[in-house]
Amino acid sequence: MNAPVKAALAFALAACCTAAFACGHCVEDKVAAVYDHAELMRAEAARHHVAYCAIDGKLEYLQSGDVAQRGLVQAAEATPGVDRGSIRISVDNAALSFSFDPSKVSVDKAVRTMNKKIAAQGLRLDPMRVMERTAVLKNVEAASPTRRP
Repeated sequence: MNAPVKAALAFALAACCTAAFACGHCVEDKVAAVYDHAELMRAEAARHHVAYCAIDGKLEYLQSGDVAQRGLVQAAEATPGVDRGSIRISVDNAALSFSFDPSKVSVDKAVRTMNKKIAAQGLRLDPMRVMERTAVLKNVEAASPTRRP
């Protein structure tokens, strides 16, 4: 095979192969770990949305015990527009969910506010999905370049 044919075949092969994309199982596992159907129904009745976030950063801090987890819950609940009592955390899956009033705060603004409050602990939330109605999950297009697939 001559060089131009090899180059054409390599180009055709490269064009057929796309970059490796995440299959979504990691995201779905995180969502499932903090999914609470009763909370979702309560949020939907109030016309609120439920956000699902990955927890990044110093996860060993979060695993250090109840005090760290309570601090994360308090930071989330102190965010304007976030429903008190709606925070669900899975330390094992590094996930958090919360319901919020979309007429008062966007998911991006709520997460930015929470991230400012938890930065001192070396933690950060990355929004993954928002459920506006039962069984309607939407991807979150975060401004953060480090958002996970």
